[in-house]
Amino acid sequence: MQSAQEYNDEKKLTPFRRWSGLYTLGLIVLLLIFFAIHQLKKTGFFTSRFQATEMVALYLPIIISMLAPILRVLQGRNDPARLMETISDVCLVVGSIWLWNTFPFNFANFAAVFPPDIRFAFTWINDNLGRFLLLLQIAIGSISAFSSFGSYLMERRKRPSEDKL
Repeated sequence: MQSAQEYNDEKKLTPFRRWSGLYTLGLIVLLLIFFAIHQLKKTGFFTSRFQATEMVALYLPIIISMLAPILRVLQGRNDPARLMETISDVCLVVGSIWLWNTFPFNFANFAAVFPPDIRFAFTWINDNLGRFLLLLQIAIGSISAFSSFGSYLMERRKRPSEDKL
């Protein structure tokens, strides 16, 4: 039987894998800023249907998704972050279902936060694509939630008994 110390040593992330989560975290922060600018500048991307519930459905999954990479950086292991990944994925699915049903977006204004010279590159993005992306988030988020929760349970069973929390 493997000791808790041997198990922990085996499960440590390499320094590169550990710190690469900061790249993910950076992308998540950029996404959060992108939506916040749209909202603060009232660009028209968010319609009048974008109320408090829709704000929670959009922003909460983004904020919660930051926690798994932070846990990996701080602890240097994957397994403590898996449960947070599951929670994040479930929030993404629930939020995406809500947003798909209310659809408080106008994707014609998607590029309004970009400099005028590059907005033309985003003219092909429309509401149908936005709806498709929400459906894709629902599907991928569901699969990811089951996968990460399964991985969490398997890792928990493998963990030496003195290390289980």
